[in-house]
Amino acid sequence: MAIYFSIAKRGLLPHERTQQNVDETIDLGTLRPQLECRQVVDAVEFQSSSIRLPSVMPKGELLAALSTMQRVMLHEFEKGNAVTLPGIGTFRLTLKGEIEVKDGNYHGKDVRVGSINFRPDNMLIKEARSIKVEQTPFGQVFQTEESDIEARIVELFSRKSTITHKNVAAAFEQTLTRGRITAILRKLVKEGRLIREGKGALTRYRLVNQE
Repeated sequence: MAIYFSIAKRGLLPHERTQQNVDETIDLGTLRPQLECRQVVDAVEFQSSSIRLPSVMPKGELLAALSTMQRVMLHEFEKGNAVTLPGIGTFRLTLKGEIEVKDGNYHGKDVRVGSINFRPDNMLIKEARSIKVEQTPFGQVFQTEESDIEARIVELFSRKSTITHKNVAAAFEQTLTRGRITAILRKLVKEGRLIREGKGALTRYRLVNQE
């Protein structure tokens, strides 16, 4: 078995993923191999199937162990600790919020948990790097013009009265970087085509003519 990849560049419309025309003017340094992810596998269900890996732990015991580990992790997160799972990696919370100045000192404003950062175990990385990659690209994809991206964003309002950053990311099937989405949304707001409402995770965007 081998894993497959596409030749990819961020900023793509979904239908462009099978485009085969080569543009010799593209800087090869801007292209990268992108994993063709076949499916997301539930490790517990996989273990309980007929093709399970060798294991002496029944599905119920495995689920119970994972549930206990989740509670342990949350308990340690509440104390600000990072948690290491031997052979898997280390998990730690990341924060989000704003900074303000009060009485000549910096203070946090609306600071909250943003996400969980994961750093894989060195041995896990080493073993993963030994996996064979098929060297013939599965497909080729190229850059989408910014005007096309803007048009696709505006098209989202035909189904929604307001949209979020996540809506845009989903529309492009996660092929746009967070930074590029933010930059384009800001540009549309500055041009007077969109109105921004709210802050942080609650930020939404509305078409000017939909007020």
